[in-house]
Amino acid sequence: MPLARLKRFFRTLSFARLVCLGFFTAILFGSFALYISEEGELSYVDSFYLSASSICVTGLSPVRLSGLNPGTHWIMLFLIQLGGLGIISFTVIVGFLITQGISRNARFNAFVGAAIDTQPETESLATNEVNRMLLSIINISFSLEILGAIGLYLHMPDGVECGNSRWFFSLFTAVSSFNNAGFSLTDDLSALKFDPFSLYIVSGLVIFGGIGFPVIILLEKFLLTVFVRIVYRIEVMAETLMMEKALKTGNVPRFLLLPAQFSAFLENRIEDYNKHLRGETTRIQSKLLVYGSFALLLFGFVGIYFLERSNPHTFHELALVDKISNAFFMSVCSRTAGFSTMDLGHLNDASVIIITVLMFIGGGPQGTAGGIKITTFVLLLAYLKNVIQPSKPVMLFGETVSKNSVAVAIRVYFLATIALAVVFIFLGILDQNQHSLHVIFFELISSFSTVGFTLNLTSQLGDIEKLFYAAVMYVGRVGIFTVLIAATGHSGVPKMGTVDDGVKIQVG
Repeated sequence: MPLARLKRFFRTLSFARLVCLGFFTAILFGSFALYISEEGELSYVDSFYLSASSICVTGLSPVRLSGLNPGTHWIMLFLIQLGGLGIISFTVIVGFLITQGISRNARFNAFVGAAIDTQPETESLATNEVNRMLLSIINISFSLEILGAIGLYLHMPDGVECGNSRWFFSLFTAVSSFNNAGFSLTDDLSALKFDPFSLYIVSGLVIFGGIGFPVIILLEKFLLTVFVRIVYRIEVMAETLMMEKALKTGNVPRFLLLPAQFSAFLENRIEDYNKHLRGETTRIQSKLLVYGSFALLLFGFVGIYFLERSNPHTFHELALVDKISNAFFMSVCSRTAGFSTMDLGHLNDASVIIITVLMFIGGGPQGTAGGIKITTFVLLLAYLKNVIQPSKPVMLFGETVSKNSVAVAIRVYFLATIALAVVFIFLGILDQNQHSLHVIFFELISSFSTVGFTLNLTSQLGDIEKLFYAAVMYVGRVGIFTVLIAATGHSGVPKMGTVDDGVKIQVG
């Protein structure tokens, strides 16, 4: 009877509320697991904060991770992976486990399709299509994490793991990188400061995790299409060779049949997989995210490199190749990962401002990144460009953007700024003039954007402040728009007119 009531309760929840409830429940259970694992050595508030930071893939920690038990590290690894799989994946998985068949609800499938897939062919997806989309996300996550872990295991210098097993350190770092968590078993990645290749491996995982799953799926479909063409050419070459042998000798060696048979089998399998692989983004959004990510990375790299190259506390003593790799690494991690190879408290003020801007913008939607998202930022710029000529629609790459996408982008930005301003006031009151306002603001943006950078403030926070920051992480990860919809029960996105033929852009 209680189970039946529980099912009915979850079926009556809106999906925004299910997302919020699911994340909060995961944080709550994670806090108990961490508290028990540390056997009282970690206060419950610290356990809750660390659980929130793990589930929300933020990377801020009130204690040194190197001093925690190995069992705690395993729990954190699980929480990071659970939180990093994405809001939609996590919600669907929880829905499957609790309601046993919620995916058969057409409204639920429509919600998943609208959130993950920007292609407007169908209003609602079949259950098997939803399952395939989730499977694609999980396959992509695990595959890239395993490849990253292997690369780190084989290449990183000896002794970097500092007492941890080399394979677990590589796995933990790879999972933390792809999920943009920024946690390190050695508290930071300063041991990799002089190893550019390892920094580029971590950077690559961060970029792929932060650019968004729809773009990765689109890239995967493109690569599969190219691979099919290569296989087809191999098949044609094999058939040509068979014909030549048949004309010369009158018979065909059996081994020449194998490439043609294998290529035909492989081609059919790839085409079938490609056909059912759903969730890709539009070409417009993929261009926006790729170009936007490149522009932001370049902006951060150039700014940090030239500002810090003569700083005696950061880059001055590094060789040129190490200056370049560390500046690039810091630019990448400023977007949402939060890994550091040096004490950020020694950065120039201008570098801190650049990092703050990058943190606030974040990465791509439906990925592991935080912030208001690149798409939101670019749509706002395009909208402001049209202020002079308000009658014209918002355009990107020569295409008209959906009015609803623009409306959501504006709402996300103003909701974020207003919420941050209110929380900033409360945090300033709680701090009681103990720290500079820019240090508090930096920590606030880092928490909201789930980055994990800190100017050495996290370890000095009081219990009430930790709970405030944990709440900010939660809102930043779930999405302030989702929280608002869950709180009010409103759809949040009224239709802007009866016809909206513009390209749909995922934001927030």
